[in-house]
Amino acid sequence: MSVSSAASVRERTASRWLQLLFGFIAMMSISSPQYVWTVFVEPFRQSFGADTTLAALQFTPSLLIILQTFFSPFQAYLVERFGPRALISLGALMSGLCWVLSSQATNIYMLYVTYGIIGGFGTGIVYVGIIGLMVRWFPDRRGLATGVAAAGYGFGAFFTSIPITGMVASSGHVRTLVVWGIAQAVVGVIAALNLRTPPEAYLPPSYDPEIARTELQSQRSYTTREMLGNPGLV
Repeated sequence: MSVSSAASVRERTASRWLQLLFGFIAMMSISSPQYVWTVFVEPFRQSFGADTTLAALQFTPSLLIILQTFFSPFQAYLVERFGPRALISLGALMSGLCWVLSSQATNIYMLYVTYGIIGGFGTGIVYVGIIGLMVRWFPDRRGLATGVAAAGYGFGAFFTSIPITGMVASSGHVRTLVVWGIAQAVVGVIAALNLRTPPEAYLPPSYDPEIARTELQSQRSYTTREMLGNPGLV
């Protein structure tokens, strides 16, 4: 291997770990709409009036999660069609914008559209896009890469829940949603703009897909009856 080739391999190896870091940060930036929702329940209820029931309010995060998960195939198609950098940037922007817009909601239906629908599509695009991109960068360590990326989604709330709760108490939910919505959108978009797809047919150094496939295969194939009769095979 030439000196230039060796340098290129090292650069790509370092680059994929940097991609994982940016993916982790992007995931952190979209976690709050789901995990910090409970902080805003009572302020929204008071803002909309006594006629707004808790059940009606709690449909908002359900709508967000439904759109985030059940539209994953469509979101994945968009990411493949337009590229991860552009779509993940858009998703991060939508995720932060859902908070900014929901701060101006005057009724439950506006909240559904801003927090639930926009937030659901935005967070879903980022989540699906990051996971798909990390698998492409880490064909040899798919479990590690997707695990780290998914951990970022929950880890973001670890840092934001306490300061957001404090700001709601001191400044009100409207200002909190605007400030944190903008902050999370900025962080997410910056992280997304640093993402890129790996080179065509990219494989990490010393990774042979044929050897990896062979190692995962058993010397013998077992029938369903044999497997059920011997739990140790599972």
